Amino acid sequence: MKKDDIIDRLSNYLHKFNIENYLNKKANTLSKGNRQKIQFIVSILHDPDFIILDEPFSGLDPVSVEELENAILELKKEGKTIIFSSHIMNHVEKLCDDILIIDHGKSLLYGNLNTILEEYRINGEKVASLNDIFIDKVGEENE
Repeated sequence: MKKDDIIDRLSNYLHKFNIENYLNKKANTLSKGNRQKIQFIVSILHDPDFIILDEPFSGLDPVSVEELENAILELKKEGKTIIFSSHIMNHVEKLCDDILIIDHGKSLLYGNLNTILEEYRINGEKVASLNDIFIDKVGEENE
């Protein structure tokens, strides 16, 4: 990327995450949440088509979670492929088209999120959320 493009993208993301004043600070002087924001920005600054995020919301306050969710949704609208791991099912429901539930390395459920939410039944009853499905599937494995 051209230096001017990098500077423009960096400035844009620093503004989105309300951390413009941290541009010249060392990462080890920042809070955990702000370090996570910086790590996210660094991972997408070069405009990749494929992004992998491991528990990206861990340790973030609600405002930072909202900022990150919006950034991920924006990347999704741009056609980026995003894979992320999470134990927080409402993030999965908000951000994902397809899901894979894994427990101890074993695939328990894979498919289109909307289809799964529409078709999955527990004791014949439609589920209210992905959290219900997760508990049902992981609970089965732990019994």
